[in-house]
Amino acid sequence: MDHQLSSQIAFSTATELEKQLLLKKLFWKILPILFIAYFFSFLDRVNIGYAKLQMQDAIGFTDSQYAFAAGIFFIGYAFFEIPSNILMDKIGARKTLARIMILWGLASAATMLVSSATQLYVLRLMLGIFEAGFFPGVILYLSFWFPSYMRGRVTSILILATLTAPIIGGPISGLIMTHMNGFHGLGGWQWMFLLEALPIILIGFVCLFYLTDKPGTSRWLSPQERQLHKQIMTEDAGPDAQDSKINHSGKAVLKCLTDYRVYLLASLAFAAYCGSYGFNFWLPTMIKEMGVTDIAQISFYAMIPFSLAAVGMITVGRSSDKRRERRWHYTISMLFGAAMMCLAAFWTGDMISRLIILGLAGFGFSGGVVVAWSLPAAYLEGKTAAAGIAMVSTLATMSGLFAPWAIGFARELTGTNEAALLTIAGVMVLAALIMAFLIPAKAVYVSDKK
Repeated sequence: MDHQLSSQIAFSTATELEKQLLLKKLFWKILPILFIAYFFSFLDRVNIGYAKLQMQDAIGFTDSQYAFAAGIFFIGYAFFEIPSNILMDKIGARKTLARIMILWGLASAATMLVSSATQLYVLRLMLGIFEAGFFPGVILYLSFWFPSYMRGRVTSILILATLTAPIIGGPISGLIMTHMNGFHGLGGWQWMFLLEALPIILIGFVCLFYLTDKPGTSRWLSPQERQLHKQIMTEDAGPDAQDSKINHSGKAVLKCLTDYRVYLLASLAFAAYCGSYGFNFWLPTMIKEMGVTDIAQISFYAMIPFSLAAVGMITVGRSSDKRRERRWHYTISMLFGAAMMCLAAFWTGDMISRLIILGLAGFGFSGGVVVAWSLPAAYLEGKTAAAGIAMVSTLATMSGLFAPWAIGFARELTGTNEAALLTIAGVMVLAALIMAFLIPAKAVYVSDKK
């Protein structure tokens, strides 16, 4: 009896180091493969920005048709995102995420076969349908494993894949398109779609055997570790936490559709992603118009703004977690990014300095992305969390339809990029004001428990 009591006391008092070690173990077990998967997720949706430099002549489509092809991905993504996220709760993360990866890899590879704008529309739509639910599914999955005070950090690392994709994947795309153009009678853009799709198909099969649906069923955690993890999550949630069992009924979806909080949270991510997707779909074309004609060189010049954006994501994410503050980290980041976007619109200096200014704009909106995505899992708790997070992601994802179209429309209307940059800046300012004055205090609350 005394031995059991002393063991319980030891377990309850010597947990801080154990907690840190357990969370570190979870971090290195889960984050790397999800990071790699999200890297290819983003690369396969935006590599069309580089493919355009060869495809436009090979297939023959206008800037407006390109913008529609880039954006139609998000229509398929949006319509199927909530069903995919709800399905994840029914069949588990392992099968859901693996299914998504394998199918989107096949659709991305098939894009190499298109010979008309219509065929490109169909494949981009299919890519969006197959990839639907991946990111909100991962966000929900991480909420099963990590307490709220770590989610800003792990989310920033995950979302960092959206910037490493163009930093690393951009030059790879450029080199493939340059050096494999004409190989075995195929264009460089065709080889790019094929070679950049194959890895995610393989990763999808790996995830079938590697991932575990929830901590309670994990074979690589000991019974003591599973119990400690349960303690960590219970302490983080607090005594008033709602039942965490997810409601996948139609009522849950309907409740989200009528919940103003969902739209407020979605507006924050929407605005930040407008900058991100604007960069990814149009930056290669903008650099080409600055006088760079070699595709490989374009991809290397693009590393300048994307690298600065990556620094912003890491810096703002860590600072927000360290200070346990969300509202002003988002607001200041977005206002700074909007100011830099306006400066870039009227900058008359050399190309490198303009790319640096665009990179500083990226610093701002990338910081906004990571803060925006740290909010839904903490605020939309309880039985409707899955549908709520998916709804936020669905609405935010429509920025991928809006931003390319807005930039393409502004370019065709004015013949320059200035109006396009100012449009995105205006969206960012509006979101900053929403965060500063309309987002409830509970939404930006971060637990003080470590």
